[in-house]
Amino acid sequence: MAIQWWLCVCSLGILLLAPCSLAETFSLSGSPDPVVGIVGQDVVLPCQLSPPAGLPSMDVQWRKTDPEFIVVHEYMNEGAQNLPGDGYQTRTELFPQEFHSGNVSLKLKQLRVVDDGQYRCFARNLEWSLEAATELRVSAVAPVFIDVLGPREQGIGLTCRSSGWFPEPQLQWVGKNGQNLKMKSVTNRAQDREKLYSVVSHITVTEDDNRDISCVVRNALLQTERQSAIHLSSDVFPHASRWLAAFWVLFTLVLVAAGACAYLGYTAKRKASEKKRAKEEAQRLLENEKKVLETASQDLRDSRDKAFEQLAFRRARSYMVRVTLDRNCKHREITVCVVGRRVWHDPPSMGRDPPTDFLIAVGREGFVARRDPGGEGGVCRWYWEVEVGHSPDWELGVVSETVRDKLKYNRLTRPLEQGCWALGRSEGQYHPREADTVIQSWAVKPTVIGLYLDLEARNLLFYSVGSMALILEIPVGNSERLFPFLCPGRAAEGAQGEPLSICPPSDWDFPQKLMKSGTVSVGQKTTIQGDKEAKGNSTAPPGYIYT
Repeated sequence: MAIQWWLCVCSLGILLLAPCSLAETFSLSGSPDPVVGIVGQDVVLPCQLSPPAGLPSMDVQWRKTDPEFIVVHEYMNEGAQNLPGDGYQTRTELFPQEFHSGNVSLKLKQLRVVDDGQYRCFARNLEWSLEAATELRVSAVAPVFIDVLGPREQGIGLTCRSSGWFPEPQLQWVGKNGQNLKMKSVTNRAQDREKLYSVVSHITVTEDDNRDISCVVRNALLQTERQSAIHLSSDVFPHASRWLAAFWVLFTLVLVAAGACAYLGYTAKRKASEKKRAKEEAQRLLENEKKVLETASQDLRDSRDKAFEQLAFRRARSYMVRVTLDRNCKHREITVCVVGRRVWHDPPSMGRDPPTDFLIAVGREGFVARRDPGGEGGVCRWYWEVEVGHSPDWELGVVSETVRDKLKYNRLTRPLEQGCWALGRSEGQYHPREADTVIQSWAVKPTVIGLYLDLEARNLLFYSVGSMALILEIPVGNSERLFPFLCPGRAAEGAQGEPLSICPPSDWDFPQKLMKSGTVSVGQKTTIQGDKEAKGNSTAPPGYIYT
């Protein structure tokens, strides 16, 4: 009897110790260092079971423990339950086909700021249960823009703005030689509903300062910075110009000449021959000085008008956004490149008459005035550029959503009576007529056209980017959503037409110099690995509506 009792006790002890001994043969490990992910992209939180166990049954659960306990994803009963947690639908994924190699990692898609925190991986079966921790750090960067506000006291007011950063970024105004202009700036930061930071900084630059100014915004977590730079010409500063000084010199000369005339008139009473000669000399002097004064005044006005026109262009260009074409919303004989920024006419080689309808390609992005997510002001201005080169036939501008829908679902024919605002060229002439009058007076015809849509003022402006000069301003009275469009020239049968290209956004100033050299500097020092938009602006500016 005692022997039987002893055997039962030993058997029970073996059963109780078996799970412990099995658990001790396995280990579960996460990432020893924090995993860094980018907002809007995917990230994998590693978790590895060692040694790999091709077990018939294993349950896996991922939880977020900071700042609160949340089930992120759960896998149970050999796939009978493989579901994301509440709030993570379509955003999580495990790799069951790799469980046999011990890989129980979690893929978290389309990262948000709220995903930042501590995560724990749990793996178990009937014999053991293990867990491991991983920390996820979420980060985001955004493009930086400089707005020119115009004269402020004895200088020029500038604003640096950028939206879509995490964690909270650091902003710095820097001169050409690297000097910090922090003492002259006022900076404000705010978070939107997505917890992303926006930063706005104001500064007044005087002519005594270095006129090459950069605004640098830095993400300390990624050790990455974005920047925008601007060069201010001395003509835009509110100071006494050399022409104004010349005016006072000439005015003094006129007074001297008037005194000389009085003196000569007085002496002419005694000598009639000297009186006539003195009057003629005085009149000639006055006429010459008058011509010099008129020339100086006109030069001063021309210099001022050119400076303000270039200042207005730079301010419009500070609202530059990314524009791409919708490959599903175009004429059947129009070809749009894969990235959606180049378009040309590609007619069939034979067997079809020339098209009578509108050769048009419409943009993916629609523009409509709306309130800023932070509640400060509105988003109602956009700018983009199109390279037309020396193509003899083209048209570009914006169309209403009604026109876009007609193109998408029906054949769109010319002419468009409503819902289209455009600048174009055909047979050597530009239209509308007022644009042709302006451009034909220039020695160099524009090859890159800048479009500035201001829905607050309800107008659309066209600029020659090379000369920073205004071509045309037309009112936009439609309240619908507006879409950019391009119309390349018709090509001969079997040939490829001249292309039109949408220029990618950039932060550089003085575009006419950069186009001659063929290089573009976007003003950023570090490229984030895996960021699909790292070569340009990674976050679409406010006001975009994608369809």
